Amino acid sequence: MPDHSDGAVRTRRRDLLLGATSLLGGTALFAGGVRAEDAKIKMRIGWWGSDDRHQRTLKLIKLWESRKPGAVMTAEYGGLIGYSDKISTEFAGRNAPDVLQISDNRESLIAAGRLLRLDDYIASGQLNLSDANRSVLETLKVDGKLYSIPWGLACGCFFLDATVFGDLGVALPGPNWTWDEYAEIARKISKAAPKGLYGSADIWAPAGTRAFYPFEFFLRQRGKTAFTPLGKLNFGASELTEWFTFWDDLRRAGAVPPAEVTALENGFETSPIITGRAAMYPINSSIASSLQGLTKHKLIVMPLPHGLGSKALPGPQYGPFVNTNMQIYVNADTKYKTQAVQFLDDITNDPEFGKIQLMSRGVPLSSKIAAMEMPDIAPIEQSMVDMVQFVQTHATSQYVAWPKSGSQIQDLMQRAHQEIAFGQAKIPNTVSKFFDEAGLIID
Repeated sequence: MPDHSDGAVRTRRRDLLLGATSLLGGTALFAGGVRAEDAKIKMRIGWWGSDDRHQRTLKLIKLWESRKPGAVMTAEYGGLIGYSDKISTEFAGRNAPDVLQISDNRESLIAAGRLLRLDDYIASGQLNLSDANRSVLETLKVDGKLYSIPWGLACGCFFLDATVFGDLGVALPGPNWTWDEYAEIARKISKAAPKGLYGSADIWAPAGTRAFYPFEFFLRQRGKTAFTPLGKLNFGASELTEWFTFWDDLRRAGAVPPAEVTALENGFETSPIITGRAAMYPINSSIASSLQGLTKHKLIVMPLPHGLGSKALPGPQYGPFVNTNMQIYVNADTKYKTQAVQFLDDITNDPEFGKIQLMSRGVPLSSKIAAMEMPDIAPIEQSMVDMVQFVQTHATSQYVAWPKSGSQIQDLMQRAHQEIAFGQAKIPNTVSKFFDEAGLIID
């Protein structure tokens, strides 16, 4: 299996064979029915993911090209690590792909006018979102405008190695588990497992959810959001201290790996649930089929725990919510706005596209396409669908979009977790430093 962890970008190009041009009914055509306007289309598309997602997306591109003979869509893809830096560099050089996923910095790109606003295309019907969940789309808007659509619906979750649970005689939790139950299970597995196998991966798994996103779930349990509508932090030192302490206690108890083990992860292929170092792994559920493809062990998907009735990280309401991190955008500078938006419509509504994609990026945005795919999906994907449906049923409606500084705060949280895990700083000092640096970032 190719190694995508270094973020290296791979490109795929098809030779374009052009025949002699002729005129038919006033329209310029190439031999074999190739339209001149299609032959001029040379689009680029960028994304990250695992090999399964790569292969399915390449098939989507092939289908798209077959409908526009002569057109070319060049694929640029790799692992998540390094992807954001590459895209930022390309935008800075006015050389970003025409259609692309974005992992970080979308707010700053929108503020700079670098991403295409989709509202007019939706209003005209060119981009049909009639079968999409309206509340989900609302969470994507920036200042009331839509700049992206989900390429799949997902949720921050834990993947559980059901094979390890069974071998060790540890009962699997249900989707309504609490932070108390999670901590107890992690400790129980670590105690019963051979040396080197821990109950759970740490929350700052480098290629996983990254720590700030689960922290936001914790805040929502208490009726808070990570940011205020004005882009300021909406939490204080007490919440951050409580969060850091919970994970530090698990680390000290041996329920999650030491920092040097967590730091070995540089892609999904080296995640602790795949390398046999952890029985539970925090990440976005959209990676379900790809992660299962990397192991012979049976995996299942569970939502992140909640604090209702929990002594650890308690809260009076349900915290997890459906996210749309797997979003697709159009470069505002593209020469092919119409064709790019059409591609977004195809991946949302076209049954042939749906049959190729299945659940490789999460549950489809269109309810009709999602229902069509159900007979064709694997058990791990059924587990993912059930989990997303459970979260949608229980989630609260509150939501405040991250400001343009959100991705920097996310990076800051990741560094703070690492400092504590490696013993480079005590929790009170780390908390104080976090708010000092966050204030500089936001201001």
